[in-house]
This record gives sequence, structure tokens and C-alpha cells, in this order.
Amino acid sequence: MKSIFKDERWGILQEEKEQGKAITYVFEKNGLKIIYPFIKRKAGVVGQVEYFDLVTPRGKCGPYIEGDKTLYNEEIIAAFDTAFSQYCQEGHIVAEYIKFCPFEDQSHYFSSIYGVSYYGQNYCNDLTIDFFNLEYGTDVRRAVRFAKKNGVEVVVDPTPNSIDIFLELYAFTELKHHVSDYYRLDKHFIERYFEIMPETIFFANAIYKNKVIVSSFNLLGENIVHSQFIGIDPDHLFFKANGLINYKAALYGAEKGKKLYDMTGAVDGTTLAAFKEKYIQKSRKRYPCYLGTKIRNQEIYDALVMQAGGPREGYFPAYRR
Repeated sequence: MKSIFKDERWGILQEEKEQGKAITYVFEKNGLKIIYPFIKRKAGVVGQVEYFDLVTPRGKCGPYIEGDKTLYNEEIIAAFDTAFSQYCQEGHIVAEYIKFCPFEDQSHYFSSIYGVSYYGQNYCNDLTIDFFNLEYGTDVRRAVRFAKKNGVEVVVDPTPNSIDIFLELYAFTELKHHVSDYYRLDKHFIERYFEIMPETIFFANAIYKNKVIVSSFNLLGENIVHSQFIGIDPDHLFFKANGLINYKAALYGAEKGKKLYDMTGAVDGTTLAAFKEKYIQKSRKRYPCYLGTKIRNQEIYDALVMQAGGPREGYFPAYRR
């Protein structure tokens, strides 16, 4: 199941947000390829030498194996690690922070060389079935019907024409959740999507009395529809139109031949996880998410942490602010 995050253009699109350079490292051995897309970011200067770290671009991908998996053995992973260690040494790379792809989980292949940890689930609808009746919980089905009954309609727009209204509504989301700069959006950033990956984008706009009250920004991957961002007018929460938006966006993806509708991830036990559970209440269609971390140069890593005033609790790399 191939997500949009494996598209070679994805890393290029995220360079500005991640403040680094998109690179794809490819290792081949015994008929298998290990493909590793990442962003190379500046980490700091120690002893007049500039050092870097690596991060998976927004979304989830990380290193993955291509080819006949029956050919896999631990020697291949060990050989990859040896080669990549040399790459990191020559490139002054200090650390790696990986978000493995949940749709084709390969984190177990890399657990011998990375510290791998579980951090939640991705919630998805199966677009090859009647997901409204076979997956949605009662609350979601009621919300969809309620919005439609009260005159809310959803229009899909695959053009840049909806950028301004989407950003206007997304500003309410930014304010409500006090999002960091990383999750703030501006017109330039959204326009870059249309410049680099125009055929993958569509807005879903919920309209009530000629006014857009909810707008979502979505991506069409090879097999998966990815719901990325949503903006909601707080004056029209009564209509519960976000349920209708998700339903119509998923239907649009199904019409395009996609297999999954990805509502992104959530940490177990959170309010967000409980909300997304309602969309898969019958099928429990979740994909576990795993992180991978590795320090490639402990001495320089520790020096960068000290430069930053000590470790930042709960963050990796610990020198990041």
C-alpha cells in the first residue's frame, strides 16, 4: 500500500518546513534495495565544524525495503548500517529521527540498528467497501445525516481557487490548538503543493447558504487518500460538518480508485484518538506507528546538547529547541 510520502517530490516539497535538504539514500545488496528518504538539517557547529541531523519529512516514511522480502536476512541490514554509518561520518551527521511508514510496516526489519518505539495509530477507512455502514460508528453516521438534512453540501475543488478560504478557516484551528510554527500554514506553502504536486491535491468544502463553513486539504497518493489539514468556522459547529467533509473526501478518493482514506494518526488514550475511533468503530482499521532513533556521533551529540543548555525533555535530538 503506497502512500504519497514515498513520492520523490514529497521531500522537496517539505524542505522549507523542515529547514533542510531533501535526499534519498539507496543501498542495494543481494537483489534488495533499501530506500531511505530524509531531510538533512543543520544541527550546529562544534570546533568550527558544521554538523547535521536527519529527519523524516512531514508524514511517515523512513527507510524501507523494496524487492522480494524472502531474500531478506539480518546481514543485509547490518551491511546497510555499515555503509550508512560511513555516509554519516563523511557527511558530519550526528543523529537520525525516523517516522516509519505505518501502511507497510517495516520497522521490525530495522529494529536491530535503530531504537524503535511505538507512538500511536493511523486511522483509516477501507474505500473498497461500504465504509459508511461497515466502519462508521453510530455517532458519525448521525452527524453526516444531520449535516445533509440541515442543508450542508460538500464541493470538491482540485484547483488553487480554495486556498484563501481554506487558510481563513484553518486560522481558527491554529488559534484553538495553539499550534507551533511547524503546523502553521501560509499561502506560499500551500501554493508550493500546487507547483510541485498539482495532480495530488483537492480541497473539500462544506457549504451552508453559499458560505464555506468547513474546508479540508487532502492529498491523493498512489493507493491512499491522505486528509492533511482541516479548518472549521466556530460559528457553525452546530452542523457537525467535519463528519460530512471526511465522508465526501473519502468517497472522492474511492471514485479515483484509491484503497484507503487516511485520517492521520493519534496517540492512544487521547481525545483525538477517541474522535477518530468513531470513524472505524466497526472495523477497527488501524495501522500502528513506530519511531526510530539513532545517535551516530555521541561525542558531538553531547556537545550540541550542552550548547543548547542541556537536554530538552521528551525531544529527539535532545538539543533541538
